[in-house]
Amino acid sequence: MDANKTILIAEQAGNTPRELEIFAEERGFELVKADNLKDVLLTLQENRIDSLVLDAALLAEDCGFISVIKGMEKNLPIIVCAEKNTPELESEIRKHQIFYYHIKSFGIEDLVMAIANAVNGLSH
Repeated sequence: MDANKTILIAEQAGNTPRELEIFAEERGFELVKADNLKDVLLTLQENRIDSLVLDAALLAEDCGFISVIKGMEKNLPIIVCAEKNTPELESEIRKHQIFYYHIKSFGIEDLVMAIANAVNGLSH
């Protein structure tokens, strides 16, 4: 059921947690990585992506990029991960109807569960 699912990880190069790579490998998910917003858009145009995990740091306070993605892939589950959370940032990001907002300090377990739900079409 999980096989042949592709997850796009958009974050600064080399920052993908090893636990996330193990999770994807065990489930047969393919991880595709992008380290800037331009590559995120190109990857979405060229590949079938089942879920996007987007580091809030790449947004650089411009959450409107999420709307651009939604314009391309309306039903794509987007999980946004934030290193530091502020009520303003979270509120701004949630306005764009993302699938899940993950605070990195909460640990990898929540993120793994959100990804599993996203690729299997479950609401979170």
